[in-house]
Amino acid sequence: MRDIADIGLNLCLEVIDNFSGAADPAVSNAFFQQYFLGIMQDIFFVLTDADHKSGFKLQSVVLARMFHLVELNVIQAPLFDASQPNPIALREYCVNLLKGAFPHVQLSHVRAFVIALSENHNDLNRFKLALRDFLIQLKEFSVSDNAELFLEEKEAEVQRKAEKEREAAMKIPGMLKPSQIEDKDEELT
Repeated sequence: MRDIADIGLNLCLEVIDNFSGAADPAVSNAFFQQYFLGIMQDIFFVLTDADHKSGFKLQSVVLARMFHLVELNVIQAPLFDASQPNPIALREYCVNLLKGAFPHVQLSHVRAFVIALSENHNDLNRFKLALRDFLIQLKEFSVSDNAELFLEEKEAEVQRKAEKEREAAMKIPGMLKPSQIEDKDEELT
């Protein structure tokens, strides 16, 4: 099931990227006016759903990309009320959406979270950190449920440890099987 969700998020990101770089601004603007809010709402819904734990990495990439497009005014057409600039309107929309979905969270915390997202749209690590902190703050997740939020970092740590152990084993003759030893002749081809 996780693979299907990842494929869907990858396609969503590709579509967003394709329309944001569209040669015809009228086509791009029409697409974002029609679908931007729906995509944003769906990503937040899935991201904050306690029963749905996979896809954090791609969900955060899609959200960061959407904030990026609005904050840098790549999307020229008004997504909300034409009297407000899109960045301000997006922040208000997200605050209202999240406050409505989670009335137990203080408004000041929701506002701080949305501001952190809009300020960190260019720094994916800080963007994901803000998302994680908010998800944990929601208290919708138990301690064991938070593991998916840190999966990327855990996988990187496991890979670093395995590489370190391999390097240590390479220093001692006979510690590695012949199939585990890289043949220097293969690297030259």
